[in-house]
Amino acid sequence: MVGFPPVTPTTESIMMKRKNYSTTTEVAALHGVTEDQVRSLKRAMQTTWDGIASDWLACFEGGEEEAYDSFPSEAHMVSEATIDAGLIFMYGEQDLGWFRDHPTQLDLGRAAWTARS
Repeated sequence: MVGFPPVTPTTESIMMKRKNYSTTTEVAALHGVTEDQVRSLKRAMQTTWDGIASDWLACFEGGEEEAYDSFPSEAHMVSEATIDAGLIFMYGEQDLGWFRDHPTQLDLGRAAWTARS
């Protein structure tokens, strides 16, 4: 089993300032996963978000605008909607067994969402 490196306050601060990790390679290295796993996670998040976005956004009285205003970034919102509630395991066809035990699922999700290949 691959050990996951801790996300320290320093690396978290740097990542938040950048608003993304730039590349799939950087995300994988920082979170102790493979590039294929980052891409797989991103695809699963996209599939899940496609299936739930309209319902998720409808939960906000002010609609889409309020939803986006409620989170620091789209990546935060999508991670919360797809990962935190476990919906990513119901919608995606990706094998995410490795992801169930990852210690920083939301951080990795936010990074995967914004990562460039």
